[in-house]
Amino acid sequence: MPFGGLTVLLGGDFRQVLPVVPKEGREGTVAASLSKSYLWQECKVYTLLENMRVERDVSTISVEGKVLNFKDWILNVGNGLQHAYDLDGSGDFSWIKIPEELLVSYSGDPNKAIVDEIYMDLQERHGSIDYLRERAILTPLNENVGKINREVLGRLPGDCTVYRSSDSICKGSCNNAADDILYPPEFLNSLKYSGVPNHELEMKVGVPIMLLRNLNPKKGLCNGTRLIVTRCYRILIEALIITGNKSGEKTYIPGICMSPADKTMPFVLKRKQFPIAVCYAMTINKSQGQTLKNVGLYLPNPAFGHGQIYVAISRVTSPSGLRILCVNEDEKYAGYTKNVVYHEIFNDIVPNNLSEP
Repeated sequence: MPFGGLTVLLGGDFRQVLPVVPKEGREGTVAASLSKSYLWQECKVYTLLENMRVERDVSTISVEGKVLNFKDWILNVGNGLQHAYDLDGSGDFSWIKIPEELLVSYSGDPNKAIVDEIYMDLQERHGSIDYLRERAILTPLNENVGKINREVLGRLPGDCTVYRSSDSICKGSCNNAADDILYPPEFLNSLKYSGVPNHELEMKVGVPIMLLRNLNPKKGLCNGTRLIVTRCYRILIEALIITGNKSGEKTYIPGICMSPADKTMPFVLKRKQFPIAVCYAMTINKSQGQTLKNVGLYLPNPAFGHGQIYVAISRVTSPSGLRILCVNEDEKYAGYTKNVVYHEIFNDIVPNNLSEP
């Protein structure tokens, strides 16, 4: 019997980002999802009916002349039911109109514009825990996350403390005696991987950070936990936890050895660095599970994965806290963004199998 006959609760939302399968396209991603597993026929589906994140009695929004409840708009985007257009003539009807009240207009540098919108009073409140806890900028790619974080760091008073990693090749991953010559430290330092901090980390006291690894779940130090830096030591970072059930507690973060899951290189990189990232901005995928009052969705390029737009817009508690900036050089795309939804992922969630909890 599956799971030895034990009752197992599997929680999740098929509207959100699906499993990441390297070097696989849409079919491979859908095939790796729970609803395509042989276990799915043994499952009974229960649905949650009320959005507990969105505040009650929030203002409505206007989409293409129609007044919509904010919760309903979020669900329409997540289910792929929001009216979509084929703006590029490719036959891909995935471009949706963004409500006017959520759009950010800009001239000049879009990075500066979205930072001004979300961190408008940063100079006066950069040390406020509540101010930092309730806001973030979300964007699809790590490259843009780094640019925004550098933009915000440059506005803060004080000097940066720079922490540099110690990079080497895991000796058990290859047997080539010439590896140290083929892959010098300068080359290893230049490598960037998702989920692994970069060679150089710039820190200042008062900066919000996010853990990239589970360090001590009992003490609230889990992957995704957000903290504020309170002191920078040479081999330790002192920080205050600002999310989770250990919020308000002080902790110390050491440097640890990490290796990326990426297998494209002929060796395994071993990087000793603090398992953290500055989180004035974060990727949309990394924001899953977070609740924020102010979210800036920054789209220098359209979202590329299933559910990314839904995840971003569903992090906020009200429409007044959501601002969206799209960088579209072509005028015909102004006010529109791409909403990627794999409709086939919902096929196995049969309506007559749904029950109220």
